[in-house]
Amino acid sequence: MATESIAAIFGKVLREQRNARGISQEALALSADVDRTFVSQMERGIRQPTLTTLCKLSEALEIQPSTLVARVEKLLR
Repeated sequence: MATESIAAIFGKVLREQRNARGISQEALALSADVDRTFVSQMERGIRQPTLTTLCKLSEALEIQPSTLVARVEKLLR
C-alpha cells in the first residue's frame, strides 16, 4: 500500500482531473453543489467525500465515479 493516505491520493486525482478540464475549484464546487473550501480541503487530503459527493464531483467533471476510484486505486499500489 502507498505511504500516502487515501485522502491525499484522492485529492491529487481530483486536482488532476479538475485541472485537465481547465476549471477552477469554485466552478467545480458550484457544479457539484459543494462549498469551494470543501473542494480545497479534499484536494489537500484534509477531507474525504461521501459517495453522494463523489458522484456529484464525477458528474461535474463529466467522468464516471469509477474512473476517479480506479485512478486512486492505481496510485495506492
